[in-house]
Amino acid sequence: MFNSTLTRNARAWFDELPKESIDSYDDLKKAFLKNYLQQKKCIKDPVEIHNIKQRDGESTEEFVRRYKLECRDVKGAPECMKIFGFMHEITNPELIKRLHDKIPKSVDEMMRVTITFLRGEVAASNREQKKSFPSWKQQEAGRRQNFKKGSFRNQQRSEQKQDRFTLLTKTPKEILALDKGKFKPPPPMTTPIEKRNAGKFCEFHAEVRHTTDECMHLKRQIEEMLKEGKFSHLIKELKQNNTKDQEKAEKRGKPPKKTSHWQS
Repeated sequence: MFNSTLTRNARAWFDELPKESIDSYDDLKKAFLKNYLQQKKCIKDPVEIHNIKQRDGESTEEFVRRYKLECRDVKGAPECMKIFGFMHEITNPELIKRLHDKIPKSVDEMMRVTITFLRGEVAASNREQKKSFPSWKQQEAGRRQNFKKGSFRNQQRSEQKQDRFTLLTKTPKEILALDKGKFKPPPPMTTPIEKRNAGKFCEFHAEVRHTTDECMHLKRQIEEMLKEGKFSHLIKELKQNNTKDQEKAEKRGKPPKKTSHWQS
């Protein structure tokens, strides 16, 4: 019930929490106290709202998130000042026009219009991608042409080899949870935030786009660690062979043969 009592800045803080970062009331309590008991936080003058500007290369979605966060530290600023500051610092001409056509009366209304606009942009971008994606007939014609050139099979083999991973008894997400300290930090995602799938969260990158089990960077690191002799006890084939040996030995009334392999 606690989050339903939050309003204004506290509500904005709660809405900005990373997805799946709260698993219990204790987690929520710690995050809340950490945010609101920081002594280093300073109260900014309302005039400083006009210094919150969209940076070069910063997407509209990223600016909206930063604007909400920085506005928390500005106390006493009226709604009209926050609306005016936001409308004059965004750089997307279509969003500027939409907000000026019907000037919002509250910050909440302004954010609703902005979020609706951003979702529309994402949907339009997805439609354009579908249009630009070749039809199955074009794909089939391309495959036939590649096959005639003798490159289709080589390309297919290289793709299969590239995406082939060792079968394990645990998922990449479960292996990551065993000991995160064993893994090197992944490279940052290059896909713009507004084009990512917000419904999928990668615990390895700590960002939205794909799930942890779909993360290629994590899978490749696990594969490298297997070559180094780590996690070998999770290899599915070894476990199946050990089980078969044990079953055969039990039938014969003999103890199973011990197999040795490297373990992390």
